[in-house]
Amino acid sequence: MAAFDRVDSVRRLKQAFVEFSAESKQGGAAVSLWQENQCLLSLHSGEASPGSPWTAETPCLIWSASKGVAAAVTLHALQGKGIGLGTPVADFWPEFAQNGKAAITLAELLSHRAGLAAIQQQGLLINDHERVAAVLASQAPNWTPDGSHGYGARTFGFLLDEIVRRISGMPLAGYWNQVFRESLELDLWFGLPEEKISTAALVIAPKSPPAPSDFSRAFGDPASLTRRALSEPGGFLTPSIMNTPEMRSTSIPSLGAIATADALARFYALLAAPSTFFTESTRALMQTTLSRGIDRTLLEETSFSAGFMSNATGVYGPNPLSHHGHTPSHHGHTPCAFGHPGAGGSVGFADPENKIGFAFIPSAMHPGALPGRRTQKLIRALYGLDHSE
Repeated sequence: MAAFDRVDSVRRLKQAFVEFSAESKQGGAAVSLWQENQCLLSLHSGEASPGSPWTAETPCLIWSASKGVAAAVTLHALQGKGIGLGTPVADFWPEFAQNGKAAITLAELLSHRAGLAAIQQQGLLINDHERVAAVLASQAPNWTPDGSHGYGARTFGFLLDEIVRRISGMPLAGYWNQVFRESLELDLWFGLPEEKISTAALVIAPKSPPAPSDFSRAFGDPASLTRRALSEPGGFLTPSIMNTPEMRSTSIPSLGAIATADALARFYALLAAPSTFFTESTRALMQTTLSRGIDRTLLEETSFSAGFMSNATGVYGPNPLSHHGHTPSHHGHTPCAFGHPGAGGSVGFADPENKIGFAFIPSAMHPGALPGRRTQKLIRALYGLDHSE
């Protein structure tokens, strides 16, 4: 039976990262494991940019792993106002009620069931929050909400940001800075400050295309929901674009957070255990699967809780698979892993059963939107899974 053991898991994870580093031909990476407020492992290798070694302080773009952090910020803001997930979004964002969206709840929106995976208007800028939010509020859902889900690769961050603005009066990035980053001294930013811009690792595009699949075929069709969800607003955001100072300094909650592995793992370790930041009710929402099945966008099985990708499909290893369909009680439920992956292999997740936070951040991307072989090898090592299991 796979399991986390503090000594053995650290040993196995270290060995797996050493093997990964030996195989890596370009860029650099970092892996981090925290338990409660203690760092169990922090490793890095390779170069942040040509001639500059990766250090423990090297921040790197984490792509859609940003969404998990943004979800935690959103849940904290909702918690502070006592707003439950059954609340219609339009109750505090009246414009959202347009085109048949008046009854859509926070639970549906946070679990990608609101039908807003793709924005209907093309040509909007990724840094024009006000315009994107207004268009999302005015448009009809991509499909009639029926309990199915479709991953909002670009739109989700704008929706979360607007929710936080409506509830707290400040942008999501400002809320993150004020409530979490500054008090915890976390090297994780939605928009790097000017003095940090040059320190970020250079993200490197995949050297090969994704393997043929339903997803890759749909992505090749400009009219498909998959293509539209992953390319608008902002058009194709290549690594060369994301490496520019302008993009590094822009808050993009969907895919633009820049972090060290230690900061991401430490934050997830905070989510994995009771703390002064989140009530047990809110932590239960992070762990409870609200949507599961074939994703209308990614065209494979995914599962989501309130803003996080949950572990119902085993993306974070075996410990344990997620609850489904109801909010667990505060007492007696099995803690469930949750987090969020990012394109190219980055991932951060919490395992409440073992009170650990894990993060892996590579600069050289693998093809595809979900964790690939490199990432899964590290997670399997963490839990002592061999490749035959």
